[in-house]
Amino acid sequence: MKILKQKQHSLRTLVAALAMTLLSTTHVQASVNSDFQTWIPININLKLGEQLRGFLEFQPRIGDDTSHLTTMIIRPALGWAVTPTVTLWAGYLMSADSIGYTDKYLIENRVWQGLTWKDMTEDKQFIWEMRNRLEERFLPRNSDPSIRWRTRFRFEQLIPAFPAISIIASEELFINLSDNENNRQLQAGLQQNRAYIGLGYRFSPEFQIESGYLEQHVWRRAGSADQNNSIWMTNLNINF
Repeated sequence: MKILKQKQHSLRTLVAALAMTLLSTTHVQASVNSDFQTWIPININLKLGEQLRGFLEFQPRIGDDTSHLTTMIIRPALGWAVTPTVTLWAGYLMSADSIGYTDKYLIENRVWQGLTWKDMTEDKQFIWEMRNRLEERFLPRNSDPSIRWRTRFRFEQLIPAFPAISIIASEELFINLSDNENNRQLQAGLQQNRAYIGLGYRFSPEFQIESGYLEQHVWRRAGSADQNNSIWMTNLNINF
């Protein structure tokens, strides 16, 4: 019991540190492009069998100071629950990305493989998750796929007096694993960082809404300005 309490205290301390530091992404650069955006992911989680899982995401992203639909994402996947806390995933993504905030869009096709580890404390008041994804990105005007790895740490602390409400924080790093001959901005190395903090409200075991602030920083090669986006993100999580 003493060890469990120590673990809970350490995890909660880590969440507090994330809440204070994750939104301070910094990078020394001569100039930085910035934008305010709104992202609205709709996540549908399905239990298709004892171990078989399904997932479907629709995500519109509204950029150019929240005035133009800049991206639309569709991401289906199938998962296999190896244990109650660990699930393997394989999926596909189609993304339509606006060209320079116009009504013309380029299509990216992507296949990905993933592993999630999700667990909670004995009192079910604190939930943590680690999500890893390996992505093979088939980009417009590129014959070879661009390979990318991403890891996200997510923490959720329920409010004891109001268990339907929770504080959520996450941190996600993106790393390119391959060089792209046709795009100097897609070379091997650290590509972007996303830090998030928000509040969640669970209406029922099947439906939760969470909303908060996401700071996205995309590193560019020398000679090009970094991209730093301030994003208000609202997730709709539906479980069947």
